[in-house]
Amino acid sequence: MIVTAGFDYFFVTGLLSVAFALIISLFGLMHSKFPGKSMGLLMVLSVCLFIAGIVGAAVGSKYKAGERHGAPKGSESVAGHKGS
Repeated sequence: MIVTAGFDYFFVTGLLSVAFALIISLFGLMHSKFPGKSMGLLMVLSVCLFIAGIVGAAVGSKYKAGERHGAPKGSESVAGHKGS
C-alpha cells in the first residue's frame, strides 16, 4: 500500500464498510436463512473492515494539511489567544 499526502484511505474503508453493510442487509431481507453457515466469514470481514478503518484514519491523520496551532504567523495579537 502506497501512502500519499493527497489520498485518505479512511474514506475508502468507510465506503467499503457502507457497501458491505448494505449488501448483507439486502441479503438478510431477501433470504430467510441468511447468513447461515457464512456467519463466521461475515464476522471476520466486519472486523477486518473495522481495523482497516482505524488504520486508515491513523495513517490519514498524519498527512493532514491546513491545520494551525496557535496564532497565525505575522500577527502580534489575536483576540482570545493567551499570551498576547
